[in-house]
Amino acid sequence: MQLSRPQPDLDIDYSEVKGKTYSCIDNCALCCLCQPELLPDEATRFRGNPVLAEGVAERHISPEVKGTAIKLKGAHGACHFLESRRCRIYDLRPHFCRLFPVNVFVGWRIQLLANLSCRGMGLPGSSLEDEARRIVARYGRADLCSQLELAKKVFTEFVRNCRDTGVAQSFSSVRNAADSLMDELTDEVGLSRILTFAEHGRTRLNASPVDIAKLVRRSDAVADIQERALMDGAELFDLPDLSLLPIYIDEKMVWEIFELKDKHIVGYVLNEDGTTEEFTRIDPNDVELMPIDEAGRSMLGEYLSTVNSRDCFLGHAAYLSDIDDYEFNFGQTYLGAIANNALDLWWRSSFIAKLNGREELGTKEIRNGIVFFDMDLLDLPTIGAFI
Repeated sequence: MQLSRPQPDLDIDYSEVKGKTYSCIDNCALCCLCQPELLPDEATRFRGNPVLAEGVAERHISPEVKGTAIKLKGAHGACHFLESRRCRIYDLRPHFCRLFPVNVFVGWRIQLLANLSCRGMGLPGSSLEDEARRIVARYGRADLCSQLELAKKVFTEFVRNCRDTGVAQSFSSVRNAADSLMDELTDEVGLSRILTFAEHGRTRLNASPVDIAKLVRRSDAVADIQERALMDGAELFDLPDLSLLPIYIDEKMVWEIFELKDKHIVGYVLNEDGTTEEFTRIDPNDVELMPIDEAGRSMLGEYLSTVNSRDCFLGHAAYLSDIDDYEFNFGQTYLGAIANNALDLWWRSSFIAKLNGREELGTKEIRNGIVFFDMDLLDLPTIGAFI
């Protein structure tokens, strides 16, 4: 008799979803503005059903995605199966639709994440942790063990590459360093110091979190934060296709996209069928990082702490390190990544606040920025995999 190989204990992290509730808001349909991939068995099922086959896309809007996906209306509108903001195939909807607003990331462990672009997050309703545990149970132990084994190999290879090139820094060290620099991450001068350190610092192999933080605080604040925010903000909307633009759902559940056009940021209301209606036009030079009040700064810090705890974000920093051929110490790469994303969120919060006639960022404005930002953050390239 051949004995099967014992399966290892599964390391599953539910910390981000623990204690959170959510409720699906009527007329929102944020999840239907994504283009979900179909799993192989789903692709077969969809192609074999005449009604479902009508919704299969010839290609994904992201060229790097090679699998089968659902068609979007008008090439960049809502899901083919959405009708008056209601799913026509709700009971037959694909796997990735069923997950929302939970994300399952596999790295050196399995981590359950909350999509904070969902406006229903935090409303009285269902327990997000209970939903996350049901999702994990549906995968089954064998499938999760298989996915985990593959992902661990990728992370192990990354660590080996860091050691071989002399830029290694433990994952706990970079996270602890970022955590101790949270005040700097929510401050213009502090962000400038972190970005300057990321580009010009000298960090020894396997430095301690305390040493890394000291090096940051000793760095000159050379990076021009306002200028970087303007350049990155304008770049955010300078994309070749409307389907690639980030989507913002305002507090009235209006779908909005923004495009850099004729040296202006043009705002459009996006309709379900993919048609658009212009509603604003802004000179990007008029958008500056707004001051943040104490409560807003606290919310921003809490969100960045969440980002710091996400394995997919650490995997994103690893991806950046790899494409830069391991030029910088991983601690510098990681802090540079989190600082750049903090700056992105601050600028987006300021941009939306300006649209609403605000001049300062409080909790409401930061929350709107997170709604505009988090889905894009979760979509950043990373090592490991969302399943």
